[in-house]
Amino acid sequence: MLAIVRICATILVAVALAGGVALGQTNPPQPGAPDAARAASPGEPSLEVGDKLKISFYETIDVGAAKQGNRDRAEPQGVLRTFYQRMDLGGDYTVEPDGAISIPLLGRFAVEKRALDELRADIAVSFMSVMGRSANIEIKIAERAPIYVLGSVKNPGSYKHVPGMIVLHAVALAGGLDRGEGSLASLIEGAREMERLRSATVQVKHLLVRRARLEAERDGASSLSVPLQLASLAGEEAVARRLIAIENTILRAEQARRMQQVREVNSKADSARNEMEALRRKLEQVDAQRDMRLERLGELQKLKDRGWVTSNNVVTLRSELSDIEARRQDYLAQIAQAESRLAEAEEAGPRLLSEDAANLAKSIATIDKEIAAAQETMTSARALAVVLQKTNGAPQAESYEIVRQSREGPQKRQATEMSSLMPGDVLKVIAKTTSPVVPGVLAPLPQSEPGPNRTYTSNER
Repeated sequence: MLAIVRICATILVAVALAGGVALGQTNPPQPGAPDAARAASPGEPSLEVGDKLKISFYETIDVGAAKQGNRDRAEPQGVLRTFYQRMDLGGDYTVEPDGAISIPLLGRFAVEKRALDELRADIAVSFMSVMGRSANIEIKIAERAPIYVLGSVKNPGSYKHVPGMIVLHAVALAGGLDRGEGSLASLIEGAREMERLRSATVQVKHLLVRRARLEAERDGASSLSVPLQLASLAGEEAVARRLIAIENTILRAEQARRMQQVREVNSKADSARNEMEALRRKLEQVDAQRDMRLERLGELQKLKDRGWVTSNNVVTLRSELSDIEARRQDYLAQIAQAESRLAEAEEAGPRLLSEDAANLAKSIATIDKEIAAAQETMTSARALAVVLQKTNGAPQAESYEIVRQSREGPQKRQATEMSSLMPGDVLKVIAKTTSPVVPGVLAPLPQSEPGPNRTYTSNER
């Protein structure tokens, strides 16, 4: 029986070595440790047609070992755990035009527009269903389809795609627009100014909505009155609604905070007022006791003068009067302290409102300065962009077209300089000879004066 065990163990080790035991080869994941790919960042790119994936499968095997003892008896030596790479399943797989890959034994998997973690989970489930055991699966994007740039560029051709690539990146990789004797530096500087203009525009949008929120706080309103200036900058009402939703949340939080502060001030005032009333009632009781003792003291003094009572009775009564007077003075001091707290609480409410109003006015003034500065930046960036376009004076990019593969076949779509590119896209740059650009080509700045308002309630999205 022990000989059979040793033969089985030898066969398992030989199979593991023949299949490529993960020792000194591909660094398989450690047992019990999470797969490195599972820690993918939230911005992990989705898979596209033409992507080449490298998929590796690792199984854990336990090989029994024995040590020869006396009289040819095998003594248990423990279990050797190692990793076995499934060479028959692992390899390079390319996402086919229908958006799927095919793995031997496991079947086909739809991968287009999906993340690596989702694909890994599906393969793991299929492996368990087919093989009856689990495995560690490693998936990497080995290669992505390039992008192709053609048209009015200096160096048309194919270029490697990187995540976040836009049309301007592709044009830059292709050597820029073919402007004859024009300067590439001018094109880059113009793009930089356009980006500065875009950033300043976004800043003005946020400042306008923030100013509207501060005005709503100042006026005690539960809704935002947004000038049409924001709509002209945002371009779409949905964009304005998104910005307003953020500030509405802040508005509700600030209103709740102020209401809590008012409740705390009122609570302190009520507490001081109740304490004063209770102390005054106690003081009235003490005054009544003092009056009774004084009347009794007068009677005892008369009786003492006639010799009917001793001096001890008078001394005892005077001691009681002293204690009563001490309590009375203590209550008077406590009443004075409660009155001070009440006055302070009653003054805190108006002071809080005054401080809030001053802070809001200061914040609105600061935002007005920031809006003015951002609009100046927009004006200068727009003017510089116009000048740089005039200086080029050769072929100018009129439009961009992107041809993108899909399950229905190639599709053509219009694009801008900021449009995103996907692996396998074909970018066509269409240019024409233009006359000098006039400032009217760029959108005018919105007026800084408040215009007609559109009101959004705090619950509107």
